[in-house]
Amino acid sequence: MPRFVVRKGHDAFVYYETVVEAGTPAEARSVAESVHYDGEWIATGEVQEFDDYEIDESTGVRLLEKGETVEAFLIVAMTAHERDAVLAGLRTLQLALVNGPLDPVFLDIYNNDGAHAGLDLPEIDALCERINV
Repeated sequence: MPRFVVRKGHDAFVYYETVVEAGTPAEARSVAESVHYDGEWIATGEVQEFDDYEIDESTGVRLLEKGETVEAFLIVAMTAHERDAVLAGLRTLQLALVNGPLDPVFLDIYNNDGAHAGLDLPEIDALCERINV
């Protein structure tokens, strides 16, 4: 029997922060809520989801491809400094994969002690592109 992937959407709040100069918390709230405030709002990485959801009738269902797995994305909040370190590590991994076999210690980390195959070079490129926003 065929298997299908069904997608649903949640209602959610995505939280952002900004820094304002003000004398009191009430004044800070007033400044930030003003339509004239043009300060930078920074995503905190915090998302609050609600239980109500809707399955899209036309595009929310597709056939599961042979050999395909559906895996949850992990969400990691990091600073720009930390992001740059992760990208440097991924690019270093690419160089190590091109130049020869990985040391067994690194290979175990790379494939989570054999739990899955490690990413190939194009997959590492795609991951770097997603991270480098």
